[in-house]
Amino acid sequence: MSSYISDFARTDTKVEGTILNATSLHDSIIFTFLVEEASSKKPFKVCYNNLFLRDASRSPTSVDAKTGQKLFTTGELAVKKIHTIPSTIKISKDGHAVKITWKDGDSYEYPIDFLYKYKGSTFATRSLRNQSSMFRPIIWNKHRFEDSMENFETDYSKFMNDDKSLFDALINLQRYGLTLITNLPEDESADPSLLKKLCERVGPIRKTVYGETFDINNLEDDDTHISSTNIKLPFHMDLQYMQHVPGFKFIQSIKNETKGGENFFVDGFNIGRSIREQDTEAYEALQVVPVNYKYAKGDMRYYESRPVFEQNDTSEFNIEPANYEYLIRNVNYSPPFQAPFTYGIYNKIPKDNDSESTDTENCILTSESRLVEKYTFSDFIRGLEMFENLTHEEKNQFMIKLPENSCIIMNNRRVLHSRNNFEANNEGDNRLFRSCFMDSDHFKSKIKYLEEKFEN
Repeated sequence: MSSYISDFARTDTKVEGTILNATSLHDSIIFTFLVEEASSKKPFKVCYNNLFLRDASRSPTSVDAKTGQKLFTTGELAVKKIHTIPSTIKISKDGHAVKITWKDGDSYEYPIDFLYKYKGSTFATRSLRNQSSMFRPIIWNKHRFEDSMENFETDYSKFMNDDKSLFDALINLQRYGLTLITNLPEDESADPSLLKKLCERVGPIRKTVYGETFDINNLEDDDTHISSTNIKLPFHMDLQYMQHVPGFKFIQSIKNETKGGENFFVDGFNIGRSIREQDTEAYEALQVVPVNYKYAKGDMRYYESRPVFEQNDTSEFNIEPANYEYLIRNVNYSPPFQAPFTYGIYNKIPKDNDSESTDTENCILTSESRLVEKYTFSDFIRGLEMFENLTHEEKNQFMIKLPENSCIIMNNRRVLHSRNNFEANNEGDNRLFRSCFMDSDHFKSKIKYLEEKFEN
């Protein structure tokens, strides 16, 4: 029996409904169908391109049964028109599917789930799109986050051994960008494989310039991490100098014996929404002005530029203020690794009326196009000032002193984190933390799989 499951069998929600009619045109097919869950009880009428339908076939002649990989290219369909001409179109007796046989011999039964899922973004709910979770991100401040603490913690044993507990933890991570795993086995805490196993319960660990896992230890000299010092760390995100920033960071607390050293977390989506509502021009500048980041250590040289806010393409749905969590995609902010700006830094040299000198040989004349940047940069500075003030408002911060034998998982593309300064109560007091990273793709994959397992 094939281990491959069709994309259409893996929809987030089983759709109940009936296909009423199918009409073939010269290069498309019009389907009329009713769906019970739709708010409007009127039938949907959608015209699908023939190439789209043929390309979506998951028949044995189109898709390898073992791997689920396509056996043809979309280009082949475009080159030979016979592939996209239907021979017969037959709706099943119960109206739950339509079987299309194409002139190239391919035959596939398209379920109503498929027709509904791809009927158009104007009607499709977010949870029916392949790339997103069915659980809506919840933008939070301190009050809202602390009101949701009942799902914040998950026991390590349950996280590792029970899929439902894992699912609940990932739902919390999807919604708030933070979740805490408690009661890690103390007798295994010294072994880096413990954190690696915890990470790989969700997905493969991401090897970075720091290795797979890395320690922050106040009792050891380390010129790699400022985190190993006892100074207060500013709000930041990690590895912004990489082309592909890791989506999630795991922070394991092994020893936390010092005074102070509390961790603070801020929802970057909340900061973005606040700036957008208060000053549109400043918000837009934070999407435009590139902030440069660099890492130069030993033989490694990393350099990348990105704006503070990255958005998804706008739509009539996410452009609404109440749906900002679907508009914002990433937040980028890491002052410790920031390089000098290369945008908006020039201004026009003012005329010196008091000078009698006419020597302009060494005068650097700035082009008009570069001078325009100064206005955007001015908006950017205003936006950055708002960003700084909002992140430092206590009402926007969640604070926790991580208990020993716990691990907090955070969304590194959404949540900013900082750490208070600390000091030893007694000589030899140890603050030993271990961290690792994971890419967003693995989180998305795991939560989608668990949604299919528990929500269908």
